[in-house]
Amino acid sequence: MIPSFTPIDFQARRQRLAQSVKAAGFDAYVGTRQAGLHYLSGAFMPWRGAVIVTANGDCRFIYWAWDASRVKIEAPHADISTFTFSDFTPSVAALLDKMGLAKGRIGIDLTHPGAAQIAPGMLSASEYLELKEALPQARIDNGVDLLDEVILRKGPEEIERLRHAAHVADIGFHAGREVVRGGVTENSVAGTIEKAIRDAGSTWSWAITGGTEVGSGHRTGYLHGVTQQATDKPIGDNEFVILDLHPMIDLYLSDASIPVFIGKPSAKQRGLIDCWEEVAATMVEHMRPGDSIPNVVKKGLAVFDKHGLTDYCLPTFGHGLGTCARTRPFINLRSKDVVQAGMVVALGTHLYMPEVGGMRLEFPLLVTEGAAEPLMKTPPKVHFV
Repeated sequence: MIPSFTPIDFQARRQRLAQSVKAAGFDAYVGTRQAGLHYLSGAFMPWRGAVIVTANGDCRFIYWAWDASRVKIEAPHADISTFTFSDFTPSVAALLDKMGLAKGRIGIDLTHPGAAQIAPGMLSASEYLELKEALPQARIDNGVDLLDEVILRKGPEEIERLRHAAHVADIGFHAGREVVRGGVTENSVAGTIEKAIRDAGSTWSWAITGGTEVGSGHRTGYLHGVTQQATDKPIGDNEFVILDLHPMIDLYLSDASIPVFIGKPSAKQRGLIDCWEEVAATMVEHMRPGDSIPNVVKKGLAVFDKHGLTDYCLPTFGHGLGTCARTRPFINLRSKDVVQAGMVVALGTHLYMPEVGGMRLEFPLLVTEGAAEPLMKTPPKVHFV
């Protein structure tokens, strides 16, 4: 059951974004990402939509008509117009023109430099070209940072929701771990996890990789492999099991994966476990305010190198969490971010060796003034069955 959370001041959020737009020298921001639609509306908006926020604080939404009646009820404070069929881009252009922005500087959700994945809702190439054609006198630039600078550090009401989402992830992980046994299928374990997080209030398993992921045995050891959609493969003895959960609570996401091992590890498997646990502890310890993200990443990579396992690790250690999981900070060497109090991340550690097995960490972490606070109670260590 979802508790009663502190109410969100959506008008204050929109004003903060308007200040970001103005400070960066833009006239308006057109946000199409799930991150902004959810953050500024408070309604679940999985279909195509946009939010326009101007430098003077005007905020208007455009959303797919076939789902708009629900969204208008869930977000009564939002100014929402609709579009049908393939009229999304013309509708956005027409509204910008109506708002006097046809010749303005407009920031759009175009690309996330340094990110390996495309954030849900990014403008497509065809939509970008259509917008440029419809507004030939407008200056259209990448505007992802206009929103990302606002949502990078979380407010108390956001931390409250993210903390509860991590609590639900704890519930799901332990439900899955309890049923990991030889002969039980990955799908069966995934179903148990999904029921547990749904019973605890999760309303959407957000991952595009199969929702709740479960992989076992050889399926955990794909070289550099980060996707284990659950299958009918039976779990065997003496093998790793990856459980990867993605609950959503009041539009806020958790991302949780902690390894399980069934049986007794071999010497090679033990070596992987020792390395992985040292890297995980190192990353948690060094996510402290003031250090640059690349410097923190280098500390994790140094541990992999010390164990001689660099070829089997991923040189990326997680991402931001909030109303989307494809937001800054991207914890890799290309990041330009500095660790700051108020950041909430899914801290990651990935190690995959073919024919031996693999482990994944996705661990919700709140950066505080002095250190990093785990939002899950489950420790980031290998759990043995």
